[in-house]
Amino acid sequence: MFWPIVRPVRPGRIRGAGRRPSTARLGFSVIALALCLASLGCTSNDPARAGAERFIDRYYVEIDLPAAREHAVDFAVVKLEREMELLEGIEAPESAGKPQVNYSFLEERVGSDADHRGFLYELTITFGGGGQVIRRALVSVQNDGGTWRVANFQELD
Repeated sequence: MFWPIVRPVRPGRIRGAGRRPSTARLGFSVIALALCLASLGCTSNDPARAGAERFIDRYYVEIDLPAAREHAVDFAVVKLEREMELLEGIEAPESAGKPQVNYSFLEERVGSDADHRGFLYELTITFGGGGQVIRRALVSVQNDGGTWRVANFQELD
C-alpha cells in the first residue's frame, strides 16, 4: 500500500504568494468589469417610459384590467372601465389559453409639454395554436403628481 508523504507548509512558501498578477489576468479582469458596467447602462431609467411599460405589462401581458387601471388616469380609466363592463360575466374558454405577449420599444413621441409623453411599442402576440399577430401600441403618459400614469392607449395597424 502506498501512503503519500505530507509535508508541512511553511509560511511564505505558498505557490503564487507575493507574485504580481499576470498581464493577461489583469486585462481580462478589466474587460469583464467594463462589460458589467456597460450592461448596467443599457436599462432605461426613464420614469415616464417605466410607467408606460408597467401599464403594458398589466394590460397586454398579464391581461389584468383592474391592475392596469391602477396605472391609468383620465381617458384611459374610462376606456378600461368600459371594457371591464363589456366583459363582465364573460369567461374565456379554457381551451383558448392565455396568449403570450412580448413587446419592444420603438420610439418616443414628444408631448405637448414636459408632463405629457408618448411611447410606441411593437407587440408580438402568440396564440396557443401557433398563430401570431404583430400590433403596434401607442401609449400616452402624463405626470400625475410625480407618478407617470397612462392617459390614453391605442393599437395601430
